[in-house]
Amino acid sequence: MTGDRFEPQDMFAKSGNKIRKKVWIKASPDVIYRALTESKELMCWFCDRATCDARQGGELNALWQTGQQGRAVFTHLDPGISLELLWIDDGSGTRSREESHTLRYDIRSKSGMTELVMIDKDDSPTSAEEYDVIDKGWNSVLLELKDHCERLERSAKLRPHSKTDPKTAPPK
Repeated sequence: MTGDRFEPQDMFAKSGNKIRKKVWIKASPDVIYRALTESKELMCWFCDRATCDARQGGELNALWQTGQQGRAVFTHLDPGISLELLWIDDGSGTRSREESHTLRYDIRSKSGMTELVMIDKDDSPTSAEEYDVIDKGWNSVLLELKDHCERLERSAKLRPHSKTDPKTAPPK
């Protein structure tokens, strides 16, 4: 704030927050998309228990060991490319219609790697301290996702080829 004039950045914490993160992952877009949309995969990096119905209007329900629960609805899915969730309850209770909390992932192949862009946009008021905690929390969560996807990709490459494929079957 300068004098009596409000600067836009002063309103940031009061009018809604947007966290944008980018991470490079050595895994295919399909591996990353599955990690974001399949219950079994979500439990490896995001939460302790999950049910996930990855379709337009389907729900993601997550539970953490702390007892915190979350519930979101898929509002956009483009397999291997992008997805968006609207959090109905992000652990702080059911949200009003005026407040919106969305989580978007954009997946792009580039130079033999995959770029994942995550945008967490929350319209509810958040203090600068809370914002910093959430921002730092996303760093560790996305590193968990990166590690998980890269392990999946490596293990897929190490699996033996199918014995029914004549090109890769061992000689008799």
